[in-house]
Amino acid sequence: MSRRILVDTDIVIDFLRGDQQAISHFKAELDSLCFSAITVAEIYTGIQSKKEETEVERLFSIFPVIAVTGETAREAGRFIKLYRPSHSVEIPDALIAATCLVSDSQLHTLNVKHYPMFNGLKPPYKKHNKTNALDSSSR
Repeated sequence: MSRRILVDTDIVIDFLRGDQQAISHFKAELDSLCFSAITVAEIYTGIQSKKEETEVERLFSIFPVIAVTGETAREAGRFIKLYRPSHSVEIPDALIAATCLVSDSQLHTLNVKHYPMFNGLKPPYKKHNKTNALDSSSR
């Protein structure tokens, strides 16, 4: 079995918004995906309709959600102590990183700067800036 891939909140948001790169990423890694309980909490804070809630519930029922344990919390505390002074690492990102460490999962995120504890971390895809063709051609 391949290593699990823990998907960060930013990619889940892209997926829920119908971003084709995120959808392709999910399809390519379908058998390995999982989420942190922190990502679940972050996504639920942004739900604005019953339809969105239904979509979110469906997504999180398909893939494993990894709970925060005492060991995860301790590791997150260590990450904050090490990286908050230099990188302003906050509790949610530290908990997601610690979840990866404790569960031996690989983190997939677009916000690599939030995770200095993972050397060489690269985003699974790059966000394309959507520009209006009329705006660029009129300059």
